[in-house]
Amino acid sequence: MTRSRLILLTGSLAACALVAAISATTATARAPRQDTPPFVSASSPIAAGEYLMVVASCHDCHTAGWTEKKGNVPKADQLTGNPVGYYGAWGTAYGKNLRQVADRQSEDHWVEVMRTADGGEGKLPMPWHDAAKFTEKDLRAMYQYTKSLGPNPVRLPRGTKPGVKPTTAYIDLTVHDSGGK
Repeated sequence: MTRSRLILLTGSLAACALVAAISATTATARAPRQDTPPFVSASSPIAAGEYLMVVASCHDCHTAGWTEKKGNVPKADQLTGNPVGYYGAWGTAYGKNLRQVADRQSEDHWVEVMRTADGGEGKLPMPWHDAAKFTEKDLRAMYQYTKSLGPNPVRLPRGTKPGVKPTTAYIDLTVHDSGGK
């Protein structure tokens, strides 16, 4: 092998090693830290919020007819609440009009409510224990998506106290003992 070919080969190998080292450093710099909480990544916070509202099943309770229509509800009617009550030991609760909630709350307040089960006042069947596990980034994305839909002043029935049956349509979530059968 001639000296010029040896220098060229050695130079090429050194250049490849340098590129590999830079690539490895860049890849390592981009790798998320293990202690970074997971969050949804999307083209925008609004897109992330829209996705989260679907996969977290928010529409099941907060969009009338969502389940029956397999999610085929016009955007104009989404997250406007549900006139079908959820009856249980807590009384009857109705899925709130989240668009109205977002319209009158700040983003910071939305995050605080979701983190603290509305200061301890949140009622079942809302899965507050699950909602509190969303990252702040995801909760903010959910707020931004809901807020982007704009207000829609749909009126909903008032909840009832424990033991009072609703006068509207409702889903009974009480536990019934089958006598061990």
